[in-house]
Amino acid sequence: MNQINLGIQVVPILDADSGYPIIDACIGLIQKSGIKHEVTPFETVLEGSYKDIMALVDQVYQMTNKLSPETVINIRIHAKKGKDVFASDKTEKF
Repeated sequence: MNQINLGIQVVPILDADSGYPIIDACIGLIQKSGIKHEVTPFETVLEGSYKDIMALVDQVYQMTNKLSPETVINIRIHAKKGKDVFASDKTEKF
């Protein structure tokens, strides 16, 4: 199975003071996963196998369901047929 990149943004539908701890908990879950990632101000970018990353996305979804009455989760996937996708290929020139 090839490596993909996935950007995930968790947006609890709450006031900022209540929402940030939920986002922080999701980032903590990602950090503990062992999946390569980069936290940015708008999303966290994951790099790994589709199966592993989607299992982690499900864990994030389950956590937000427990912590927030309503949440929007935005996901973007970059995959190539028969090839791995590396974030560094997109950013190393900068």
